Amino acid sequence: MKILHVADLHIGRYFNGMSLLEDQKRMLKEIIEVIRKEEPDVVVIAGDIYDRSIPREDAVKVNDEFLTELVKQGKRNILITGNHDSHERVGFLSSLLEDKGLTVENNVKRPLRCITLKDEFGPVEFYLFPYRDTANLKTIYELESFRDDTLVYERIFKESVKKNANRKVLVYHGFVAGTGREDVAESESERILSVGGHDFIRTTVFEPFHYVALGHLHKPQWVVEGKIRYSGSPMKYSFSEENHKKSITIIELDEEGKADLKEIPLHPVKDVVTLEGSFNEIMNMDYTGNPEDYIRVILKDKEEILEPMMRLRAKFPNILELQRARDQKEILNEYADYSIIQKKDMTKLFKDFYKLKNDREIEETNLEIIRELVEELEGGTIV
Repeated sequence: MKILHVADLHIGRYFNGMSLLEDQKRMLKEIIEVIRKEEPDVVVIAGDIYDRSIPREDAVKVNDEFLTELVKQGKRNILITGNHDSHERVGFLSSLLEDKGLTVENNVKRPLRCITLKDEFGPVEFYLFPYRDTANLKTIYELESFRDDTLVYERIFKESVKKNANRKVLVYHGFVAGTGREDVAESESERILSVGGHDFIRTTVFEPFHYVALGHLHKPQWVVEGKIRYSGSPMKYSFSEENHKKSITIIELDEEGKADLKEIPLHPVKDVVTLEGSFNEIMNMDYTGNPEDYIRVILKDKEEILEPMMRLRAKFPNILELQRARDQKEILNEYADYSIIQKKDMTKLFKDFYKLKNDREIEETNLEIIRELVEELEGGTIV
């Protein structure tokens, strides 16, 4: 079965105050052209259709035009909602769209909704898991007593996944990693999914599936080679993404459920670029990219420059950010101090703070109360 996997369209997004809607129109047309050329059996959109829960009217119109063209291709289309989407708004008229070949899953079902499609090798089951925070999932599945978020997902899959030999695909929007956040590449334009508790789900819970089509992280990447993949966003939405190679993921699922990858590069008219140097060097440089590219300039000048942003904009009309190297150095020093704090657990930080203010250690009985409070707030066990 041939699966086209995209996610994180973020229709209606602004980049440092500049609307990207015209660029997104071109991007969506390019996706439609890839669908026409590749002729997938099913198109999967793994969440974050819009950039905000209450999208602008022009963003809704662009999405409507895209979905209309998508349905015209005659493929089976599966769409789930992400953490940026309003589940109710995206799910509007979903029952009517079903008859047109577009399945929109905007709420987590118990058990998870399963759609079975067939190819020449037999059935393929698609399980649909739109974004919901863990607290809501615990309520839906009556798992409020569970502290470990990973166990919550294990129980959901145990209850939802059918016990048969069919090939199985999960469409999910969330943060998945192996043993820690460092296992995957993040970017600044991704919204934090949780406050306290576990903010990522371990890959071990996805054992029942042959392929997991993920949305949320914006860089195309495997979490587990050949099994769990982020398609990434089809456009660059922050300067932290300027080195990303944006693409569309094509997965060929063979008779045994082995997932073979084909990446289709995307070609935006405007790129995201950082230029670094002195003011005179940047003003006099021979820029070989599109003059309309989205530009960040980092000035290395130690002296003050008169109205640099206005003067740079005469050369680069879409300059979105201006930084000075000297200011960056100060920020990095401050961040290094903050990183030291991040590495300590909250109980240890409170203990240090108490000693600083009272010139003595906190009593163990009181520290135990703090430890229990922290454990309750974070939803996990403090070692």
